[in-house]
Amino acid sequence: MIKTDTSKEQLIAELELLRRRIAELEKLDAERKQAEERIKRAAEEWRTTFDSITDLVSIQDKEFRLVRVNKAFADTFKMKPKELIGKTCYEIVHGTKQPCPDCPHKKTLETKGPATGEFFEPHLGVHLQVATSPIFNGKGKVVSSVHIARDITERKRAEETLRKSERRYHLLAENMADVIWTVDMNMRLTYISPSVTRLLGYSVEEAMTKMMEKIFTPASFEIAMKALAEELVIEDMEEKDLLRSRTLELELNCKDGSIVPVEVKYSFLRGPDGRPVEVLAIARDITKRKKMQQQLILTDRLASVGELASGIAHELNNPLTSVIGFSQLLLDKDVSDDVKSDLKIIYGEAQRAAQVVKGLLTFARKHVPVKQPVNIDSIIEKVLKLRAYEQRVNNIQVNTHFAPDLPKVMADHFQLQQVFLNIIINAEYFMIEAHGEGTITITTEEVGDIVKVSFTDDGPGINQENLGHLFDPFFTTKEVGKGTGLGLSICHGIITEHGGRIYAESELGKGATFAVELPISDYG
Repeated sequence: MIKTDTSKEQLIAELELLRRRIAELEKLDAERKQAEERIKRAAEEWRTTFDSITDLVSIQDKEFRLVRVNKAFADTFKMKPKELIGKTCYEIVHGTKQPCPDCPHKKTLETKGPATGEFFEPHLGVHLQVATSPIFNGKGKVVSSVHIARDITERKRAEETLRKSERRYHLLAENMADVIWTVDMNMRLTYISPSVTRLLGYSVEEAMTKMMEKIFTPASFEIAMKALAEELVIEDMEEKDLLRSRTLELELNCKDGSIVPVEVKYSFLRGPDGRPVEVLAIARDITKRKKMQQQLILTDRLASVGELASGIAHELNNPLTSVIGFSQLLLDKDVSDDVKSDLKIIYGEAQRAAQVVKGLLTFARKHVPVKQPVNIDSIIEKVLKLRAYEQRVNNIQVNTHFAPDLPKVMADHFQLQQVFLNIIINAEYFMIEAHGEGTITITTEEVGDIVKVSFTDDGPGINQENLGHLFDPFFTTKEVGKGTGLGLSICHGIITEHGGRIYAESELGKGATFAVELPISDYG
């Protein structure tokens, strides 16, 4: 009986143990199923993620064969993923029969590290940016790599457009006559165009070492700083105002110590936050414009003087007419010889004054240029009458050698009068400046088919360097305020338009000769 009870208890214990083991197995099975479900779900998530990546993703083995590709990769080559598996990447991606020399996958296999590269694929018409990372086995050996390729075609196009824009900008900046510069907010140059050499004489390297306060004259630098300060106080500028520019007339210091007037147009270059980071300026040489403005002012002044001279001449005509008339009446009366002698002087001087007034009226009168046969000698005589007083008080002697029966030339009387007057006044000026007196010799002659007029003075002469520039606009050797440099250039234009030529011959210290040659008129 005892034995039977023991067997029963043992059986119950074994059954209990079996029940526990079954429960453990069921638990393990449930855990296995859960693990499998998690693995399946993770695999599905990985596949979804893998195929959702817009870059071209693939896994390649050591022989460059495709082991796995994502949807973007397959769609790019218009194939199904399973059709790509087993093919080499260089066959599919590059369209070649062997790997390219700088293949990132090849580098990864060699270095066991990540690698990158950029490629243009002609058969695809795209630029690809490629990155690879190694995949190791359990023994630390590289068995494959993850290969990610990104289409950067649009970025490359944008970069190329930017490069072309920069090249155009630099081409424009490097070749334009105006000087372009940029300075930071501390007025340090960050760029200056090569035209600075033509304008200021500095090389680009020399200019870049200078602060702007050294390039500007002190007064101009003060004006520029004040203008910039006024602009900087403007806050909350709208986008349309970011490129707003201002224009200033300033003066710059040249390397040789001279000063050049410029028109400077400037604007701020702003950072992403809209705050000014640099100043862009373009400077244009306005020397010729300034001289032209001065000449216009002088021309207007001369016109006013002409009007004044005309008015004075008309006012003088009335009393001169009375003086001439009454002196002539008195001469007809029975008066003493002494009185008659004085009356003759009064009459003669009044007549001379009337001729001067007539000359003033003729010179001041506006007229339309008209060419007709004219006598050169008579034009010169009228000009000398206009200058007679000035020549007398300044001890200027005039010798004339007029050719007899000089042929006429086809010309505008008033324009030739202006040419001869300008030449004579210039000769007077330089003789008086040199030695307070002088002699002008005027010669007319017929030379072949031309009439030649020579004006020779005994002034200081002209050096060879200046001789070649006498007829250039705005060139003058006179002191500031005593000459515009336009008289001889205007004379040159008038004579050239008449089909003739004007030139000068001189040696320093031996006076000068100005010659005017004009073709003889067919109607002379």
